[in-house]
Amino acid sequence: MPRKEPEQKDEPTLIDLRELYKWKPEDLFPEISYSTYSNLAYIQVTHRDVYIDFLEMPGIKQEDGKMHVNGTRIFMSHAAAQKLAEALNGILNQVHNEGGMESYSPVDKGKSELTSKVSRKTTEKTT
Repeated sequence: MPRKEPEQKDEPTLIDLRELYKWKPEDLFPEISYSTYSNLAYIQVTHRDVYIDFLEMPGIKQEDGKMHVNGTRIFMSHAAAQKLAEALNGILNQVHNEGGMESYSPVDKGKSELTSKVSRKTTEKTT
């Protein structure tokens, strides 16, 4: 539908937001401009939204004597949070069942140092 040009400068212009934001799925290219590591998540839920604070623990002690913890807060609708929970549960169950989940075990039982090992289940084929 062609736009009607305003007759005067002060006359409002009609903008169709559906046309402005219309896109084809094949035209969608995620552009990740920022990434960070998180080893702790704090989740809050209100009647309208879900807030997830992804934190980098333990933080860094600053000159003021307080520990400053970097974090990123993500706001989501309840439906988006439910989809995220379902997707995480599914992929973590799959990785666990395949034996690819990271596990931590002490190097020496007398020491407190920990190493991380990833071990995969091996399946034997019988013919």
